Amino acid sequence: MTSFGGYTRTGYGAGGDNDGGGFVGGSQISGSQGGGKSVSEDSLRPVTIKQIIDAELSYGSDGTFRIDGADISQVTFVGMVRQISPQTTNITYRLDDGTGVIEVKQWLDPDKQDDSTRGGAFQEEQYVRVWGRLKSFGNKRHVGAHVIKPVTDFNEVNYHLLEATYVHLFFTRGGLENVGHAGGDGNAAEDDSMFVENNDAAFLKSASFHAKKMYQYLNQSRSNEGVNMHVIAKDTGMTIQEVMTAAEELLGSGKVYTTLDDETFALLEGF
Repeated sequence: MTSFGGYTRTGYGAGGDNDGGGFVGGSQISGSQGGGKSVSEDSLRPVTIKQIIDAELSYGSDGTFRIDGADISQVTFVGMVRQISPQTTNITYRLDDGTGVIEVKQWLDPDKQDDSTRGGAFQEEQYVRVWGRLKSFGNKRHVGAHVIKPVTDFNEVNYHLLEATYVHLFFTRGGLENVGHAGGDGNAAEDDSMFVENNDAAFLKSASFHAKKMYQYLNQSRSNEGVNMHVIAKDTGMTIQEVMTAAEELLGSGKVYTTLDDETFALLEGF
C-alpha cells in the first residue's frame, strides 16, 4: 500500500512497477499539500482522457503540460480501441474512455517489424492500457506510447478510474485531513475536471448549432452501425462541410465515434 496525503492506495499493477500505479518508484511530491505541487520528471500520472485534453501547457511552452497545477511527463490511462490506422512508421490508435477520445501513436521499430506488428497487435472494441507521453503537433494533441498492453481483467478499468480520482483529489484537495477545509463539502462530484457530465443538457448548452443538430439526429436514430455523413446531411438539411465540422466537434468532445469508415458516425452510449 502507498499513501499520499492521507489517501491510501492499493496496487493493481497499473503503474509499470512493483507498486502498481499512480507514481513510479522513486518519484517524489514536493511543496505543501494542496494545489500547486510539482512532480518529479520521473512521475507517472494516472489520468482520464478528458484530463489530457484539458491539460495546460506550462509557462514558456517548452512542451511540458500541467494537470491540476502540477507538471506531468508520463501518463497512463485505460481506453477502448475505436479505430486502428497502420502507417509506415507508426500505428495510430483512436482510444475512448468515456470522457473523451484521443489518438495514441506507437512508433514501429523497422528492425523488428513483422506482419502482426504492421497490422497492429490489438483489435477494435478492445480495452487497452497505455503508458506514454503527452505531445502536441500542429495544435493537435496525441500520446506517444511507450507501452500498450491489453486489459485482461475488466476490474482494471474501474480500478484505473478510482486511482485517477485518488491522485486528482490529492493535488486539488491536499489529502484527507484537508478535505473539510478545501471548499465545498468534500464531495468529489462538485469537481467536473476529470469526467464529462453525463447528461445531454450540459453538452447542448455549449455546443455549436450544427453540432447540436447532428447530435440530436444521431440521438434519435440510435443506429449501432452509425449513419453516413451524406445521409446526415440529407436528413438534416446541412451541407457536407457543416456535417464534417460538426463531426469534428463531437469527436473532440467524446460524444460520437466512427464506425464502418471515417464518414460514418454513431453516438457513444451513456451521454
